[in-house]
Amino acid sequence: MQNNNEQKSNCASVPFRTIAHFYDPDDPTPENNRELSDRAENEIFHTVLSVPKGDHAEVCNHLEIVLPASDLTPDRPAAIISAIRSHFRLRADRVQRDSKLTQMVGLREFRLTLAVCIPSFVGIAICSQFKGNPISEVVENILIIFCWVTIWQPFQSLVFDRWTLSKTATVYRKIAEMAISVRGG
Repeated sequence: MQNNNEQKSNCASVPFRTIAHFYDPDDPTPENNRELSDRAENEIFHTVLSVPKGDHAEVCNHLEIVLPASDLTPDRPAAIISAIRSHFRLRADRVQRDSKLTQMVGLREFRLTLAVCIPSFVGIAICSQFKGNPISEVVENILIIFCWVTIWQPFQSLVFDRWTLSKTATVYRKIAEMAISVRGG
């Protein structure tokens, strides 16, 4: 009994009012490889993340899609499950590529930061020789602010943005691999 309760508490249920809300209306591919709508992707992603969890649980381990019974044909649940897996694998791959691009841009930003900050540090050192001179102190403070601004962007790209993209790709892969069921509701 407890195992069943644990499994239910670790299940994300995502209801849709109609199948039209589930699939991308502009995708003409067969249903089992069809892309999900942005709305469906966001609902699934955020529902999986918002499931109550323990101290170390990251996402649920079972996804349940609820559609009107009138929209479900005998073959449709298997096609929906296949479409979800295909969609989230594709999205994980895209996010992974975006992460690599973010890393390349971040490294370029870092090189630019060095090119900007080294002369600025020299300027700060020179200005610090003239303490009490208002113009020198203004220039020194401007150079310090300029360095902080230029240092922040590569740090943002290389640390925070890559971290977020990496975590998003991990959740997308987890969704593509988790147990999925479809039921009428």
